[in-house]
Parts: sequence; structure tokens; C-alpha cells
Amino acid sequence: MEKEFSAGAIIFRKEEGKPLFLLIYSRKNRMWVFPKGHIESGESEKEAAAREIMEEAGISGIRFVDGFREENVYNTVSNRGPNKGSIIEKHAIFFLCESKTADVKVDMQEMVDHKWLVMDEAMKLIKFDVWKQMLARANLSIIMKD
Repeated sequence: MEKEFSAGAIIFRKEEGKPLFLLIYSRKNRMWVFPKGHIESGESEKEAAAREIMEEAGISGIRFVDGFREENVYNTVSNRGPNKGSIIEKHAIFFLCESKTADVKVDMQEMVDHKWLVMDEAMKLIKFDVWKQMLARANLSIIMKD
């Protein structure tokens, strides 16, 4: 089975000492997601994550939190290149990143809205249990580092 790799991040910023998490609304998938996208040839996972954050949310200058890397592996139908239409093994890699800005500029093509939310509110909008578990681990990482 062919494999495809994507990278993204759970992005947070602090407001009054509490973490707020960024969710963006995907027009194509019709759900709230973390910024994520295909790793391009020659890119590292973190380079791809930073590029996708810039492309989908307009945020640069993010800080990667040391020691947080989650990998979600699942089978799906590819929508890219030579594997298009075939079942592939997808590896979605997520980092935890801190943003110093609340300013978000969604691209309005793929992503059409955004929200900064406390963890409990973000949990209500996230569709996949595995992403909810990642968010809970991200929140714990932030608490443990404070």
C-alpha cells in the first residue's frame, strides 16, 4: 500500500494565562480542523507544518513546543497525484505550536473561517476522537510546561 504524509499543528496562544486553540473551517471537508497539508518533496515535517500554517491561517513566526509530535495513521482514498483514487496509508503528523498573535487570515478558498477557543469549546467542534485526544495531550503539555 502506498503512503502519503502530511504535517500540521495544534496552534495555541495565551490570553489571560489560559491557552486558546485555533480551529479553522475547511470548505472541502465541511468541518473544523487544525492547519495541515501535504509534505512537499525536500521539506522536513516542521517545514511543511510551518508552510501550511502560513498558507491556511496566515500565521508566521510560530514557536514549536519541544517534545510534542503526534502521528495519526489511517487508510483513506488519495486525492493527490499518481495515487489519486487509490486507497493509501495516510500519516498525519501534528506538532504543538505557540502563536504570539491572534491575527488569522484564512485563505478563503480551502479555509473559510477560524476560531480561537478554550479546550472544552474546541472539543465540541472537533469531529474525530483521535484529534480530541491529541488536543487533550497538547493542553496537558502546555500546563506541564508552565
